[in-house]
Amino acid sequence: MRNGLKEWVDGHITITVRGKRFERLLNMAVRDGIRIWNIRRVGAEVSRCDILIRDYFRLRPLLKETGCRSHVENRDGLPFWLLRVRRRAGLAIGAVLFFIGLYMLSSFVWSVEVTGTKHIDPARVIRAADEIGIKQGAWKVKLKEPLLLQKELLSLLPEAAWVGIDIQGTKVRLQVVEKEAPVKPLATGPRHLVAKKRAVIHKILPEVGKSQVTNNQLVEKGQVLISGIIGNDTRQQAVSARGKVQGEVWYVSNTSVPLKQTIYRLTGEKQEQQYLLVGSYAIQVWPFNKELFSEAQTSEKRYVPSYAGYTSPVGWKTVEYAQIEPVTKQLSTEEATEVAKKFARADILQKAGKDAFIQDEKVLHVTAENGKVYVSIHFSVIEEIAVEQPIVPQSPVNNGNP
Repeated sequence: MRNGLKEWVDGHITITVRGKRFERLLNMAVRDGIRIWNIRRVGAEVSRCDILIRDYFRLRPLLKETGCRSHVENRDGLPFWLLRVRRRAGLAIGAVLFFIGLYMLSSFVWSVEVTGTKHIDPARVIRAADEIGIKQGAWKVKLKEPLLLQKELLSLLPEAAWVGIDIQGTKVRLQVVEKEAPVKPLATGPRHLVAKKRAVIHKILPEVGKSQVTNNQLVEKGQVLISGIIGNDTRQQAVSARGKVQGEVWYVSNTSVPLKQTIYRLTGEKQEQQYLLVGSYAIQVWPFNKELFSEAQTSEKRYVPSYAGYTSPVGWKTVEYAQIEPVTKQLSTEEATEVAKKFARADILQKAGKDAFIQDEKVLHVTAENGKVYVSIHFSVIEEIAVEQPIVPQSPVNNGNP
């Protein structure tokens, strides 16, 4: 298996071989362990191929033995790149000084950003960070461990529940999570709890108020479930009814599913791109001018050296592309019905609301036509059915007497 990065590091050349015994030359090269790739014919007795530099010198005796001649067409790889850099020493020294300067500049904090504050003044957070050494112009090597900085910053900000310190290149981001004050329940007026839809009572748990229904009782929309009127006939009081009422509600879902489904699967082919990370910049170093897959899944791996809380501004990133291809799958009626059930369940539970669950389901009928399967399903769902209804005080009846 070829290793493009190793070939580039070792250096390789493209040669043109002229002679009638080129096939004999290839067989002898393979026998001697000489790696040759990208072999192609360019003429009647002319061929072209790529070979490592070290293997080219081993190939020369074989060229003499087979009566072939070679000519170097192209040179590529690290050794030739270093040779070109040596010829341009000024450019190389300038590049080295540039990276040294970039490294030095990236070793300092140039901006401090505060996020997440609602009631705490961001300027106050920046002043507190300045007291513990986080400020513009601070050398990152001299900063303490992030956990120690968080502890010291929390001691200066008693209103904060948590403070995150994220150092990204030359920027320090302070993420503040404020303490939440206890939420006081809103005062509500007298009210009933009534049914929001037709259902059979599954469970009723009154907290405040008087229950008006029992389990397994059929209720209609708007019927009082927990009354906000408590007391007896002679003495009554209106309160804000509270409690939980679960009911059994019925739904019919009609869903259609195409019999032809397009899915994506991995082909096994992969490509990699290597990047040099310098601060917030990513510089592609290998390979160049390579056509990527038209459709692929992407994954990324980063390596940034760190030691004793200090993170290097220079790192390495590898991006892997795994090729995927669309595949058309023909579903059977049974498979399409199962897919329809899955979609219908999700839709019904979304309509039923929080804490709802399906108690029973039954497929009413299945029809396949025009490349689709149409499924009708009956669901029995247990859900919360109580809603508030204010108690409106009744005005006294006026009989016309003054």
